[in-house]
Amino acid sequence: MPFTTHTRPNRPSSARLAFRSLIATVACAALTGTVTPAVAVPTNPDDSAIADADRSVDLNTADVATLAGYISKQQERVSALELKMGGLAEAVNKALVDLHDAQASAEQARQAVSQAKSELSEIQKEIDSAQENLDEISRAHYRRGGSQPLADVSGNSATEDALTRQTYLRTQAEKQRAALDELDHARTLQANKESELRAARNLAERREAEAADAERTARAAIDANAAELEAAGAERNRLLAEQAAAQVRLDEARGTAQGLRDQRKEYEEYQAAEAARKQAEEEARIAAEEARKAEEAKRKAEEAAAAQAAAEEAARAEAQRQAEAAAAAEREAKEQEARRKADAEAAAAAAAAATAALVAASQPDHQSVESPYPTDENAGATDIAAVSDSATETATDTTGDSTEQADDYYVSLPEVPTNQSVTEKVTESVSGSREEKIELVISRAKAQIGTPYAWGGGNANGPTKGIRDGGVADSYGDYNKVGFDCSGLVLYAFAGVGISLPHYTGYQYQHGKKVNISNIQRGDLLFWGPGASQHVAIYLGDGMMIEAPQSGSTVKISPVRYSGMTEYAVRLI
Repeated sequence: MPFTTHTRPNRPSSARLAFRSLIATVACAALTGTVTPAVAVPTNPDDSAIADADRSVDLNTADVATLAGYISKQQERVSALELKMGGLAEAVNKALVDLHDAQASAEQARQAVSQAKSELSEIQKEIDSAQENLDEISRAHYRRGGSQPLADVSGNSATEDALTRQTYLRTQAEKQRAALDELDHARTLQANKESELRAARNLAERREAEAADAERTARAAIDANAAELEAAGAERNRLLAEQAAAQVRLDEARGTAQGLRDQRKEYEEYQAAEAARKQAEEEARIAAEEARKAEEAKRKAEEAAAAQAAAEEAARAEAQRQAEAAAAAEREAKEQEARRKADAEAAAAAAAAATAALVAASQPDHQSVESPYPTDENAGATDIAAVSDSATETATDTTGDSTEQADDYYVSLPEVPTNQSVTEKVTESVSGSREEKIELVISRAKAQIGTPYAWGGGNANGPTKGIRDGGVADSYGDYNKVGFDCSGLVLYAFAGVGISLPHYTGYQYQHGKKVNISNIQRGDLLFWGPGASQHVAIYLGDGMMIEAPQSGSTVKISPVRYSGMTEYAVRLI
């Protein structure tokens, strides 16, 4: 609003004009900043229109809440199915581990049989030599027949010679028979041993066949459940689409109600603005006078401040120079520390890779179902891959059963490494504190973030191609991807500190120390499913974990899921 001024008829002085101009300027500035220009009066919607819009919002909100609840239940069902699928996938991993253990057991028995045959051959040579020696003595006795040889030896009378001759022959014959009996007994024992070891090999081959049957059974189960998972996923997607549509309706209803409220608010703000405008005009007049006084005070203050500013500028320049020098020194120190840390991390990674290579050298090819061992009993001995510790318990039971059939004999089998024996051997050369080892394990796992999930993938050296399942995993191309599954990722991470683990969650659960879930620490293993048969992840702390979740996903960090978790976690370090 323009200001109205009453002037005298006489021409105003220049000082009065300047002061009047200052007032006008301050007033305009105040009005521009605080007062809304006059506009048309806004619409004021009635209360019934707003109430109708609110009822529409409530109806749509209830619709969306119902759908959201249903979707939540379906999501729980899908999550349960995914855990079940994980269990089926790990069941095949178990079948493969058992298969490789059975193949190792068969090779162990084959080598024992080969060794037994070699020993038996040597004993047979000794028996043949002893028999030939005995036959020669007998032939010499009947060929000579007379007493002259003995007489020449003894120089006694004929009677004494005869007695001496009989005693000599009897003694020699008894010695040869005793030697022959001993060798015959050894041959019998060796033959029994060979038979026993052949039976052990046959038993190991039966275990291999049973493991292959278990693999086929698990794959058939995956095929059967893949359709159920896909159907549940389609249902979930349909429900999510319905939820999204309902959310759109809710947003539209909320938009209508909000629009009416905005109109009411605009009207109320218009009324308030009119009152504020009038008040602002008076305040502007007062402000103009105060501004004049403030301007004078400001001028004096600026003159005093100018001198102070010059001194402060010099001080600031010196302080800045010193700060820049300190910052440069700090940057250099940080760069040196970063280089030192990078060198240390590179050295640790190289050492971990070398350690993992030792573990990898002892493990079988998890993805292969073909036996890497020769089938010929006469073939030379080959290195036998480490077996899971559970396999050694089974092998002990098996040996006990075969011993009952021939309990007079002891079966000597070549030593087969286990995951535990490999761990004990390799960790002897691994240095570092517990915390350093845990961080190394986690850094190896984190380095794989973004690596594709590949069912059956991963070994001590890194990601590998997955295995075929004929179902969901194949649809994602797991068998042709280089990546990890959950147990493969854990196997890889801990191999860096010399810990050898089997490629199956249930067997990994049998290692280390069990700890209550309420006491889990960074680096502990978390498991899901009955007997830890469905999934495994590495706990990072603060409610987070790193995992290779399922087909179609990648290695990632996730919030801990407590549903379906086992009662205990496992601490390996």
